[in-house]
Amino acid sequence: MKCNAPPADLPRRMCGTPTKSGLVLGSDLRQVGAARRWAAGATRSVPSLSRPVALVTSELVTNALVHSASGLPGGTVRVELEHKPLHLVLSVTDNGPRPDQPLTFPTIPRLDPTRPGGNGLRLVEDAALYWEWDGCAGGPTTVLAFFERATLL
Repeated sequence: MKCNAPPADLPRRMCGTPTKSGLVLGSDLRQVGAARRWAAGATRSVPSLSRPVALVTSELVTNALVHSASGLPGGTVRVELEHKPLHLVLSVTDNGPRPDQPLTFPTIPRLDPTRPGGNGLRLVEDAALYWEWDGCAGGPTTVLAFFERATLL
């Protein structure tokens, strides 16, 4: 694992623990695929969650890159997965709002069949047990998605 890699060396794995692992991505949308592959690999011990976790990772990383300063040159997205006894917790942290955009927080927009896109958080809501976000105005936002492991018990 590269714990002290230079910022340009992205994506890179974060130093982990036996129950927590992570990945730091750059601002390029092509890194969404790397995040999806990492998430699928990080859930190998819970095969039934591999696809939903990979899907949610893809949606949340895409949202961070498209809607926050993480998508600007030099931006980053931090993705972490924590294995807890009864569930997995996926967290995706962005770099906060873009300088030229109004402050917003993650919400599921009203369904508008005439508007393409806008369904990422709706997919997250369907695939995860539940989701929430943490952050403050002007700072980074972390979106957390929880996945039930109870089917293994």
